[in-house]
Amino acid sequence: MPSRLVLLAAGALLAAVPSPALAQSGGAAAPDSGGGHVFEQPSRKPVGKAAPRLRATIFTVTPGTVELGGALRFTWRVDGPVRSVSARVTLVPEGGGKGVGIALGTRRAGRRSVRAFTATASRIAAGRYTARLHATGPRGAKLRRSARASGQLTLEVRAPAPPPPPAPAPAPVVSGTFPVQGPYTFGGEDARFGAGRTGHIHQGQDILAAEGTPVVTPVAGIVHWRAYQAGGAGYYVVIRGDDGRDYAFMHLQAGSTVVEKGQRVIAGQRIASVGNTGSSDGTHLHFEIWPDGWYASADSHPIDPLPDLLAWAGGA
Repeated sequence: MPSRLVLLAAGALLAAVPSPALAQSGGAAAPDSGGGHVFEQPSRKPVGKAAPRLRATIFTVTPGTVELGGALRFTWRVDGPVRSVSARVTLVPEGGGKGVGIALGTRRAGRRSVRAFTATASRIAAGRYTARLHATGPRGAKLRRSARASGQLTLEVRAPAPPPPPAPAPAPVVSGTFPVQGPYTFGGEDARFGAGRTGHIHQGQDILAAEGTPVVTPVAGIVHWRAYQAGGAGYYVVIRGDDGRDYAFMHLQAGSTVVEKGQRVIAGQRIASVGNTGSSDGTHLHFEIWPDGWYASADSHPIDPLPDLLAWAGGA
């Protein structure tokens, strides 16, 4: 066979051999369109799933202001792709400092829950706080903050108001003699202790009686003061009683005073007569009782003498 024919026959035989055979003989095969490993390079590891995200759909604190000793009520609900969530609240002081943690417990996701907290002084101080809700769940689930329900509120804890001071005990009624020895009346409301006056209040009780009616001291004691005041009390006398109280008698009739300063008197002893002197409108006796001394100090004040006067009138 001629040599040209032999070469053509060998070429045809090689063309008939499939390509895998060539690969087995040491050749490199190009990747086919079906994919696969390129030149035996390793593929990337698959990326893991992100942690579930939780959302506070309800979070309220009531009331917004509470006194120490009162109760706060936390209402909350957390939704997310988990079966249960564990929640807590942190009360962070507005001015900074250590917060107060309050456990809310573990609840089913998507369920509304309520937790009460008593704001005692041993657990929290008075002040303004930011209440922050925290929640976690399985697989690293955490609470996501959002504009709609961020799980953050403000509240105020106040110190309780101090209790009011106890009402002063009524002054005891002292036995004695009614100071006006004759017909009298107590007048109207304007004659009472505490009635309004120009620039001050009425400090005694007026006893209306005819001019010249005898005035006596209700108790034994010493004549502490005897004087005249044209623009006020007129002729007046102050008796310092043996019971520790001072008794003032004002608007006495001119020239009727029969006792002197420093003189000792007994209960029922006449000291003067009803008059209309000084700043007075009609004949009457203006009568005062001072338990801590007549103008003895800035803390000295008169009391309503009417209970004593009624007791003395009833015993007459």
